[in-house]
Amino acid sequence: MQHSILVPLIVMVLAGAELPTEGPVPVPKPEPATATDIPGPSDSQESRSDASDVKASPPATITTPEDSKAALALCESELQELGVNFERLEPVTGENGCGIASPYAIAAIAPGVTLKPATELRCETALSLARWVRDVVLPSARALPESLRLRAINHGSTYVCRRRNNLPTGKMSEHSIGNAIDIVSFEFDDREPLAVTPRNGKGSIEEAFQRAVRAGACLHFTTVLGPGADASHDNHLHFDIAKRRGGYRLCQ
Repeated sequence: MQHSILVPLIVMVLAGAELPTEGPVPVPKPEPATATDIPGPSDSQESRSDASDVKASPPATITTPEDSKAALALCESELQELGVNFERLEPVTGENGCGIASPYAIAAIAPGVTLKPATELRCETALSLARWVRDVVLPSARALPESLRLRAINHGSTYVCRRRNNLPTGKMSEHSIGNAIDIVSFEFDDREPLAVTPRNGKGSIEEAFQRAVRAGACLHFTTVLGPGADASHDNHLHFDIAKRRGGYRLCQ
């Protein structure tokens, strides 16, 4: 009798052990993210002033590049081959790491093409500019009606110790280490200067020229910004040679 009672009880206990318990099934907690899972800060552009810049506003600093004698000698040799009229100046320094160890004044960026006003640029920046003029600007000028001759390029700034876009917060500009130049206009023989300005949709030869020289600059500079990128670049083309992760280039 006792055996007949115990058997069903044992069967029920065993069957109950296989049934799910009441209530929601617990969900495994995700593993904590590793360092490689967490996206790092992106390389912000010259024009960008994002929320992180405004909120955290620690004292901004930048590192002045040091160019070796061999690197400068090679750079100067290439400038000479391109017909650039240049002069090496005394080092310049500023606050927060600003400065240029070996600044260069460029009087002519190509034979017969002056660069004005006076400049203070790193040799590497000047070389990128000279290659752009040779490979992009001069051929584009020859494609203009009557093959206009380019005689001058005017800039708005080269070395300036400041933050990006002259804002009170944020990262230091590439201008503050001689890595950048802002092109504002082009001068030709026998016509008015061609200023950098918003031209999208105009359908003019001036728009075609501005588009051509701007797009071609992306092959020689790592940052190219101009009209349409944001309001602060509507009257100039900003070029710089900032180094970014993976060789990323910002062309806007």
